[in-house]
Amino acid sequence: MSDHKFSAIFILLLCSSTYLAATRRRLNDAHLHNTWILAPAGSFLVTGFFIVFTGYNSSYWLLLIPLLMMVVLLTYPSKSQKRYILGYNGPVNLSDFQQLKKTNSRNSQRIEPTMNSVNISQSSINKNDYSPLADNNQNTSSTTHANHFSDSSQDKVELAESIRLALFSKKNSQLTIALISFLLVIAFIISMLFAKPTPADNPVEHTSEIQKTAKEFQHQITLPDNFSIMIAADNAIVIQWQASVKDNLNVWSLGTAAGDKSCKSIEFTKEEVIRTYSVSTIDNKYYAYFSPLDTKALIKNIAFKNKFLLCGYSFSLKGSQARLGKSPFYANLIEY
Repeated sequence: MSDHKFSAIFILLLCSSTYLAATRRRLNDAHLHNTWILAPAGSFLVTGFFIVFTGYNSSYWLLLIPLLMMVVLLTYPSKSQKRYILGYNGPVNLSDFQQLKKTNSRNSQRIEPTMNSVNISQSSINKNDYSPLADNNQNTSSTTHANHFSDSSQDKVELAESIRLALFSKKNSQLTIALISFLLVIAFIISMLFAKPTPADNPVEHTSEIQKTAKEFQHQITLPDNFSIMIAADNAIVIQWQASVKDNLNVWSLGTAAGDKSCKSIEFTKEEVIRTYSVSTIDNKYYAYFSPLDTKALIKNIAFKNKFLLCGYSFSLKGSQARLGKSPFYANLIEY
């Protein structure tokens, strides 16, 4: 499993835990049964794993399923008497974040600059005057505003609940579920039809279908340690060997740097390393493709080095020079 998938799974589990906690709080507020708790978080987790392991970009439409489940939960009114501040209810006091700025009538008095003592004393009198009526009016205004906000919130909750009851009543529930499922399937099919293949799906042209391109291999020769070299249609070296592996067209790709990193290069010595262009497996055989620019360097190293490492396999090159020298094609590529 690649590092990218490990990171994706870690983020998925973290988001699923947050999703589960949010669902639990919503159920507690609405006094709903706990059988709901795994529906949104569970569907999100399953959908996430499907996206990570399949790699289909069109699969992101499936995230609408847990999203719709959470939207349905949000339509249930809160029956809890707990007061939340910034979405929090607990031992930490966050009331400072909710305090309304009350303007004292005495501080709101404006003192005009004066040039004589009469105005100063008059201002002092005005400053020391205190009107309980002003405070009462201000408190009444704040209370009215709070009540108006509460009524507005209640209206929104009642509207959402009315929509939920209308859509998921005994009469309309089956029709609503069928319509949502139909729309999701249509969206998934359309995205599959118009999805462009990513580089990971088709890393190079000659590895998309090994069975077709195998017919185009030329000058195949088997060397003493049971591996073969051949020339592809683009005059690039291909190294093939037998192994008990599952078919996989995307073992490694230089274009995406995705896959088994042990296949990213062929190593003759620590200093002599040549990158592979792509590596694929089919019919229990590895196919390692190299750039045409490295053809002569590869043949020279195979002829004169002692061994090489590729995809975790070690191959001996003993007797390779003699075997290559018997081939008119490869003998011309060896640089002495």
